Amino acid sequence: MILDCIRHGVTASNLEFRFNYSHDEALAPAALVALADLRAIEAAHYDLVYVSPMRRAEETARRLGLSDWISEPRLAERAFGRFEGLTTAECAELHVPGFEIGHLMQPHFEIPDGETRAQHWSRVSAWLEEVAAGGADAVLAVTHGGVIDFLYRQATGHPLHGSGMLFGGENLARSRFEINPAGAVSLIAFAEPLATVVQR
Repeated sequence: MILDCIRHGVTASNLEFRFNYSHDEALAPAALVALADLRAIEAAHYDLVYVSPMRRAEETARRLGLSDWISEPRLAERAFGRFEGLTTAECAELHVPGFEIGHLMQPHFEIPDGETRAQHWSRVSAWLEEVAAGGADAVLAVTHGGVIDFLYRQATGHPLHGSGMLFGGENLARSRFEINPAGAVSLIAFAEPLATVVQR
């Protein structure tokens, strides 16, 4: 199975290096301009199309011409709880003294009212196993950097957790993976800008 993952368009939180703010954060004007220059995605090339229910992902999907998708909560970004809308420095000041970005990559680091990385991976991997066993030849997912990071690590042999780096690719970029029926992941292409893949 071929799995294409598109990271949603950029948001104000992305531009300000803040943890993405809630399900309702809209795309930034820069993303709307970039999406206006892209032609519609050919949904007919895919057996199934999944979209994270977060507003930024749904808005990206609509502006790429997608309509009949499956809303998949397991593809949502990690729940950042009280960190949402804050910078790293603000998180340390307001909630977790000494907090650094590398803490987020540890599997069991607890964000106040949020989700651990292990919990995030649990739901993403459950979705991946389900889709891999479903018999589709080609699947499209409009999702988030955290989800793509897990797939990239699976495909390249990087440890699933740890290190301070997030392998999510740029916003409005496509990463292509091959998934075998057992759920093993191989990388075909990483973070290709949609501007070079989908043009008018």
